[in-house]
Amino acid sequence: MPRLFFSLIFVFAASIASAAEVTDLYQAQAPVESQSEEDRKRLAPDLLKQVVIKVVGDRRAVEQADISALVTDAERYIDQHYYQQIPTIDNDTPAQQLALTIDFNANGINTALQRIGLPVWDKIRPESLLWVAIDYQGKQQLITEGDEDSLVLQIQQVAKKRGIPLLMPLMDLEDQSQLTFNDVSTGNSTAVNQASERYGASIVVTARLSGNAESAEISWQAILGEDTERWSSQGNVKTAIQQGVDELADRLGRRLNMPISSSGDTELAIQVSGVNDFEGYSRLMDYLGSLQVVSDIKVGSLGSEKLDLVLVIQAEPERFRQLLSMGRVVQPDSTDNTGLQYRLLP
Repeated sequence: MPRLFFSLIFVFAASIASAAEVTDLYQAQAPVESQSEEDRKRLAPDLLKQVVIKVVGDRRAVEQADISALVTDAERYIDQHYYQQIPTIDNDTPAQQLALTIDFNANGINTALQRIGLPVWDKIRPESLLWVAIDYQGKQQLITEGDEDSLVLQIQQVAKKRGIPLLMPLMDLEDQSQLTFNDVSTGNSTAVNQASERYGASIVVTARLSGNAESAEISWQAILGEDTERWSSQGNVKTAIQQGVDELADRLGRRLNMPISSSGDTELAIQVSGVNDFEGYSRLMDYLGSLQVVSDIKVGSLGSEKLDLVLVIQAEPERFRQLLSMGRVVQPDSTDNTGLQYRLLP
């Protein structure tokens, strides 16, 4: 049996500085045999549970909660559904299959999660840049998003299912001049970090897969701020990839999800420096307005390029401050220890 080995490199910077909006956070899909109402009603509860896991970000938290009443009543939360052909893997060969896609109501789901006591991971989430080196049947290469490779499709599908924004390198001349196959396969963090800078992504996990298509093991390591976490996944290649990416999503979700405040709105006063023109002001307000837990923004005074704001939030202030630092828009002021002063990034 040919031996299969590949390394996955993610980078999670100490300060999460890159993020993207997950636009399909309340959407789920699954292969279906027909477009019948019977099939839709049968699949709806499972698809709603898939959305709950994606929104909460942590499978363990969902399993420990009682969501039975919510998923049993899945039809009530459907906004729309439709059918489409989606890519799938058939004997390691890309193929097409009919799938049911359901869009669930975001407000309804959030209200139900608040009632159950589950947290919500905001739709603004850190981007992950993924480098993949494969050593298979005597062939060694770094693959890109455009490669017709079943491994790429499997990774992308699990990341999408869990709501993880995923980037893959261009592997153009600039990438090739900075990074070699050995850099990725051995986890050369200096070379990987240097090559990753151009993409502005924020997530460093190293993972090493050994074995073959039927029996594989991946050892994962993630640097999350000042912490280093390790885990492993086993099974056939598809199972090992799914388990590993699922665990990454769980660990990110536990760090970044926020309980929806049961005590109502909280006002949080912050000051943002570097707001020196209308473009910067608009960019800041668009970002703050995109955050799910921000229900209102009150604009105060603007002086010396510093803007005073009062944010009305439905979250714990400390967890919200972590969220604020996640986008490529504002960054905590390094000279401030109150957690209330930020700087608008260029």
